[in-house]
Amino acid sequence: MMKPLSADQHDAVLAEGLAVLVFRVAESPACQNFQPELDAFVAKRPEIAVWTVEAMEQRDLAERHGLRALPTIVVYRDGLPARRYAGAMSAADLEEEVDELAEADMQEEYNDWMVEMLETGEAGSPHVGTRR
Repeated sequence: MMKPLSADQHDAVLAEGLAVLVFRVAESPACQNFQPELDAFVAKRPEIAVWTVEAMEQRDLAERHGLRALPTIVVYRDGLPARRYAGAMSAADLEEEVDELAEADMQEEYNDWMVEMLETGEAGSPHVGTRR
């Protein structure tokens, strides 16, 4: 399932389970190039919620997530933004990252996130990566 996400839904829909949050701008060539990969991921993994955010329309969410590139992909598990990727990735790579997070020790993920937040002052994910 792929649905648009607004700020008032953010915390509630990402609170439980695995979810993928994709920040994009419809007019962006990079976002347009990523769309077929995202569609392929959704087709292969329909049980994973995929939420899209139009970054220019939802500026509060864009600021909250500290966007530096488009698209930006944030993988949540039980309310924690545990993985974050600046730039597009293949459907296979996204599936691998989601599967890895599904098996992760969430106490360790949370501890890493807290340390990173304390060190940087940012509430983003401790696992920031760029895929090409």
